[in-house]
Amino acid sequence: MGINKFRDRIVEIYDEAHSLKTKNDDGIKGKHLDTILDAINYIYQFVMNDENLILIRQTYDEHTIKNSPLDSLSCEIARKINEFDDILNSDLFGFMHVDKISNNNSVNNISILASKLNDQEFLKLLSAYDVLKHLYGHNKTLIILGANGSGKTSFANYLKNLERHIKVIPASKPIKSVGQMFQNFNSTLEKYNKDLYSGGDLKEDIIQKLIVGLCIDHDNAARKYRDTGERGGKTTYEKIKEIFDDFFEVKLNNSCFASKEMCASKNGCPPFTFNAMSDGERAAFFYIATVIAAPDKSFIIVDEPENHLNPAIYNKIWDKLIGTRKDCQFIFISHTIDFIRARSNYELVKIKDFSHPNIFEFEFLGTSLEDIKSEHIIEIVGSRKPILFCEGVKDNYDYKIYEILFGEKYTVISTGNCESVKSSVVACNIHATTYSIQSAIGIIDSDLKSDREIESLKHKNIYTLRCNEIEMLLLDEYIFKAVLHHQFMNENEFENFKSDFMSKINSRKDYIVKRLVKTQIDEKLVISKIDDKSHKTKEEFKTNLSNIFLNIDVDTLWRESENRVSKAIAEVDYDVALRLCCLEHQEVIGGIVNKIIPNYDTIALGLLSSSKELAGRIRDTYFPEVPMNV
Repeated sequence: MGINKFRDRIVEIYDEAHSLKTKNDDGIKGKHLDTILDAINYIYQFVMNDENLILIRQTYDEHTIKNSPLDSLSCEIARKINEFDDILNSDLFGFMHVDKISNNNSVNNISILASKLNDQEFLKLLSAYDVLKHLYGHNKTLIILGANGSGKTSFANYLKNLERHIKVIPASKPIKSVGQMFQNFNSTLEKYNKDLYSGGDLKEDIIQKLIVGLCIDHDNAARKYRDTGERGGKTTYEKIKEIFDDFFEVKLNNSCFASKEMCASKNGCPPFTFNAMSDGERAAFFYIATVIAAPDKSFIIVDEPENHLNPAIYNKIWDKLIGTRKDCQFIFISHTIDFIRARSNYELVKIKDFSHPNIFEFEFLGTSLEDIKSEHIIEIVGSRKPILFCEGVKDNYDYKIYEILFGEKYTVISTGNCESVKSSVVACNIHATTYSIQSAIGIIDSDLKSDREIESLKHKNIYTLRCNEIEMLLLDEYIFKAVLHHQFMNENEFENFKSDFMSKINSRKDYIVKRLVKTQIDEKLVISKIDDKSHKTKEEFKTNLSNIFLNIDVDTLWRESENRVSKAIAEVDYDVALRLCCLEHQEVIGGIVNKIIPNYDTIALGLLSSSKELAGRIRDTYFPEVPMNV
């Protein structure tokens, strides 16, 4: 039966069942009609989706080369449709026409029809295909990213137990054998694959079922060899052992297979039980065995593939398994950037939208987000809030302070130096126009920047701290006095500190002036360019370059900078001094501040974190233009 003919027949049955239901909405006949409608509804919804039929038709021809697991799944559906041929063309459906409703056998026929349509294997195939069809054309290893609650685990959970070629390894791994259980004594690898997610959850005896299945499979191969002399290739156990033994000093041992037990040995010592192996060794065995024992052309979905394994080994193990099972498509749900960066021939996938239980919208991001550091991709793709890039690393003042001030509204990411913040903001906002990721802003230290440059950066969503660097923010008068109060010290100590601070600025005036002049020269050089349209010869180039430097008046810059610093000192302008101070940590907080209040920075950060009022005041004072209504 062709796919279009199948759809026409399903539509006919669906429409007639609804028509009959309006005339027989009670009694036994009505109940059976409800059963038919329940059974056929999902099939009806599936065949009415043109996308489904187009994709299945592409792999319907028996002569089509079917390489991918999705192709295989399409063919399974096409095969099941063919099995409906006899059913849908039988006289059994004659009663489905309203004019034959009086047929005495109609109730019996309705019951038989409902039973035929309620084919659970077929319905599970359609359910699996409805989700996995979105992967069409994406045959690489896939790594699924997304925010908490975006549907990553729901994706894995929904596909559990839907189809024999879909193997889901959950985040919680079974890594212990429960010992011999009578009901498992005759388990096989086929039963293991069938029972792996029976009921949706891993059973506590699943490892034991796997071990018994390996024992029986290995024993059957040995018996066949003994009886016929034929060696049919490596057993599943031998394939697993070959991979496992290559990674661990502990070696798998089959000396107890007669009693359906897995053992291991090390350095030639007597074998020991499976449960005596380490957590990592047992987890690795479960990964390796489940992948090797999976049916041909399977989807292997692994939630948190790094669980229980050392980073030095998990990448190598998964590389080996992906290489060994080239017929399968691996789909990883990982939160570890080292795992993602170690993959090859992969594609990042974001779950863009999810509606319970099985409506998933995927977004394919390629192998990376260009110009975004790879270590930030998980945070960016998984963020439900706009991104705020800042300087430094997570252990620095920058991240700690910005997380306190803006963490409620933004996902704060430390990305290194000032230039890295700028490039990250620009790149993230470019990608935000293409993919469903959050837009970004950046905050950087003023670092003695000119007003012109500060204004220019603002147009790129990059904001400048209103003091020279983030450390100086901790010396704000309100923060300083809050620390004094917390330490039961007199507020007058702030005046003593301010006097010492201004003295430090005065003693280091030449250094500050030098840094101020350097910053202005750097800014002028950055915006200076060789005009190759007006200047075409070598001599003209040399003249152009010479003029660039001649136009930088160091004497004037030095004089203006010196006057600026001197004025702040003379007027004891504390706010301007904070903006100009570019001295090292050990000179200010680590020096004159800690002489007054030991561990000042730790106390200041704690108070800033615990007081919303203080945090709000600081945010309004130093970051008045950063949007907070996002």
